[in-house]
Amino acid sequence: MMEEKIMVLRQDGTGHARLIQSAVKGQPTAIDIDQSVRHSWSRCLGNYSLDPLKTKQPIVVERVDLQARRERLGTMLQIARIEMLGLARQMQHSEFGIMLTDADGVILCYTGDPAFADTARRSGFREGAVWSERELGTNGMGTCLMMRRSIIIHRSEHFLLQNTALTCTAAPIFDMQGKLLAALDISGSSSEPQMHTLALVEIAAKNIENRAVLEAARGYHALRFHPFPEFVSTPGEGVIAFDEAGLIVGCNRAALDLLNYREHGELCGENIGSVLETSLGTLMQLASRPGMRPEPIAAHLGHLRLFGVVQAPASDFGANRPSGSPVLTLRNTDPTPSRDPVVASNHHVARRVMNRDISILLLGETGTGKGFFAKSIHAASERADKPFVSVNCAAIPELLIESELFGYKPGAFTGAARQGHSGRILQANGGTLFLDEIGDMPLSLQARLLTVIEDREVMPLGGSKPVPVDIRIISATHCDLIEMTSRGQFRDDLYYRLNGITLTMPPLRKRQDLPEMVQALIKLEAGDRSIRIGDALMQRLLRCSWPGNLRQLRNVIRNLLALSETDELSLTDFDERWLLGASAPAEARIEAHAVTRLNHEADADDEDDDDVLADAERAALLRTLEACRWNVSEAAVRLHVSRKTLYRKMHRHGLIRHGQRLDSLQGAEGDPPHAGAGLTPS
Repeated sequence: MMEEKIMVLRQDGTGHARLIQSAVKGQPTAIDIDQSVRHSWSRCLGNYSLDPLKTKQPIVVERVDLQARRERLGTMLQIARIEMLGLARQMQHSEFGIMLTDADGVILCYTGDPAFADTARRSGFREGAVWSERELGTNGMGTCLMMRRSIIIHRSEHFLLQNTALTCTAAPIFDMQGKLLAALDISGSSSEPQMHTLALVEIAAKNIENRAVLEAARGYHALRFHPFPEFVSTPGEGVIAFDEAGLIVGCNRAALDLLNYREHGELCGENIGSVLETSLGTLMQLASRPGMRPEPIAAHLGHLRLFGVVQAPASDFGANRPSGSPVLTLRNTDPTPSRDPVVASNHHVARRVMNRDISILLLGETGTGKGFFAKSIHAASERADKPFVSVNCAAIPELLIESELFGYKPGAFTGAARQGHSGRILQANGGTLFLDEIGDMPLSLQARLLTVIEDREVMPLGGSKPVPVDIRIISATHCDLIEMTSRGQFRDDLYYRLNGITLTMPPLRKRQDLPEMVQALIKLEAGDRSIRIGDALMQRLLRCSWPGNLRQLRNVIRNLLALSETDELSLTDFDERWLLGASAPAEARIEAHAVTRLNHEADADDEDDDDVLADAERAALLRTLEACRWNVSEAAVRLHVSRKTLYRKMHRHGLIRHGQRLDSLQGAEGDPPHAGAGLTPS
């Protein structure tokens, strides 16, 4: 009887429309309509303005957009293809199609029974077709994505009359931070809802999700656990990824269920020691044990006893993890926030806006770490698993920057690649586009970039249809964009769109956390080596003006590590000439020359230098004496000169002991009594 009513509704378009209207109004209906379907129908009428009786062909995205969407899913798509082939073998001769969509409802891949091919073609089941709820009303894929849970949409439960011959069963797939990535769907022409099909699609989606989570967690420690040891390493296991400090960076949905959490956000960001009654040290010991034998692990749920194994980070994953140092991270749980107030403020602001649709403009001198900071914002955001695409607007020739940014169609111009080029903007779709040296972008292209930012779509060269993009924009420059706008060299409307939040990266010479920066970069560059730094060398590095900023400091530390023959970096490993460079300010070059002259001067008297160099030499000498508490012997060792030479320099620049005559210092071979006390500049 029920089947007979459904057939009448499917053949009678007016009847289907009346059914929808009655259900949305909450009135009794001829067939039982689930509440989730009623809500979906209400969205289709009220939010999307869809007509259930109007035939609607699916929108199909262009091939370049389809490929970009596939690339954004990365390894997960490869895992899904394998799982879909397994499903297809199980469902042979059952006249079903199996589809994977991205979070926008775009079908990325399709496989199915050849007997279902004609129906699939008529229904619009093809790769690139958009099956979102907004486009095609209530349907398995689109409504599953909207509701973020598994669902069956059976025949007349579809909103569009044209789809009421289908039965669609779909399950969502999430990443380890809980972001919706995709939906797996099985669709056919079954006359009855297929509960066993729902079970199949849910198991397959869970398999894809778990394997993708384990792949994404390869750079971290991964706890794999279950109340029964024999179920560890099966689809029902919980997976928690955590870093060396015990910070939970991700998990799968099974972990939430087993530990009685509702959402990823409740678990991610917590310390694993606050979730389990097993210490971080014990978990680290488990990671070092050979084999995969589950061990008992206590949880805070009291009665719950778990068994688990801990996988150590994969040795080949380091190159893919975001580079940087502890003072450059943006995690909410940074154990040692920067002592520099400007840097600390930048971190605080960035954390507040990194997951909002707000453009970020980074200002600062060359080498202050704007690129590091941009990567850190991306790595800490909800888009961390999506592309981070960096474009140096100053490094790409002006004639090529348009095609590099916006891409081009095959044959768009002479010399164009036969397959076309997607362009950097489309490559960043779903992720972050970092426009470095934005002040050097040609004025003629600034209007096109503004259009992309405002309309969220890009038109490739030679194309006739814009491609929608979802990007977060971070830009950086060392230029004064306000002055450039006043001179007509930079569009003011583009400046205001890029200038959602402006963060200024302080130069290294003004940072109060420079000692921590030195230590962090040594740790970063030394790798597995345990390296210490001598106090004298640290003091010399802190006195430098660092005209090349973080980039220059990093190069100096690399040189020190390469030349040092011990595990302690000392002043003897340091070469003042490393501080020289054409980009250095004049005063910094003079100071470096002055200290270099001190270090390499022979015992013979030098001719007097010009006043500027003499002043710089006196200042460098005075700083060293003050750092050594006016101990002449220690200062001479730091400067690599004899005490006789140092005394002569002190005499030349008027640096004397209290009550000591200038001529008493001439020709001194050794330290007079109490040489380390009572020295002051005259």
